[in-house]
Amino acid sequence: MGNWYQVLEVSQQASEEEIKVSYRRLAKKYHPDAHPGDKECEKRFKEISEAYSILSDQEKRKKYDAELSQGRQTAHSGKESRSPYMSRTEPVDFQNIQKNFENFFGFNPKTKDIANEDKLKTKKTNPLDASDLFEKFMGIKR
Repeated sequence: MGNWYQVLEVSQQASEEEIKVSYRRLAKKYHPDAHPGDKECEKRFKEISEAYSILSDQEKRKKYDAELSQGRQTAHSGKESRSPYMSRTEPVDFQNIQKNFENFFGFNPKTKDIANEDKLKTKKTNPLDASDLFEKFMGIKR
């Protein structure tokens, strides 16, 4: 996430009218219909639209301004600041990647042991075999 004020090319003290005028100017300039097939313009248009959706709503703008000023303070103190507009992902535990693999795919890649064999109701030897899923999807019966 960038600074929404910079995205709309306005100052943080900009009035609602200034934000609206800037949004309309930029939206017209980067609208996908004006630049068919241009992925950069499409990306920029989405960013401009998101910035406007936050800055045009008084409640969202107040919350964003508070986080922006807090982010500046924490940047100076060395603490990491996360915005609620960013996606939240859990860190990957690389120490236990084998167990994560086993949980997701259903077998241990080193030993080839099938995890939770009692829970498996199929007689597959390959836990990655998706033929039954394909048959159900296609309506095929063996």
